[in-house]
Amino acid sequence: MHDIINEFREKTLKLSSLHTRKAVRAMIEERVPHTYCWSPSLVPKPSDWPDYIDVSGFFFLDLATNYKPSEDLVRFLEAGDPPIYIGFGSITGHDPRHILKIVLEALQATGYRGLISGLAKDDDQLPSNVFKIDNCPHDWLFQHGKISLFLQYEDYSFYF
Repeated sequence: MHDIINEFREKTLKLSSLHTRKAVRAMIEERVPHTYCWSPSLVPKPSDWPDYIDVSGFFFLDLATNYKPSEDLVRFLEAGDPPIYIGFGSITGHDPRHILKIVLEALQATGYRGLISGLAKDDDQLPSNVFKIDNCPHDWLFQHGKISLFLQYEDYSFYF
């Protein structure tokens, strides 16, 4: 996300790039409204958060209606126990290689299979118990009973 925003700033708006800390500081100082998309029934909005930050509840999109998974994904899902879904979206931190290494070590240590989204690159050599997915509707994964628990921390999602 940082790269996309800075590319837009530089190429379209002819502005200098923004460091992440500077952008966060500006959001706080300017009181930019933003919303966290988890259920306040699960985790209520902290009482010390300012009024321009909200907790809205989950967003659900009906994307599975016309979705056709790749044969590779179907084979992976059918080849063993339900995998853990680890999704980073566009937020991969300052060192995505290090985060990927930690995720792969954790999957190896626990013996779990994993679906990774938004972290691994196409040319990464992943072990056979890990499958990289790109744009796959979560409602399709849930319909197929392959994911049993969802946890989210800020922009990092972990589905078990």
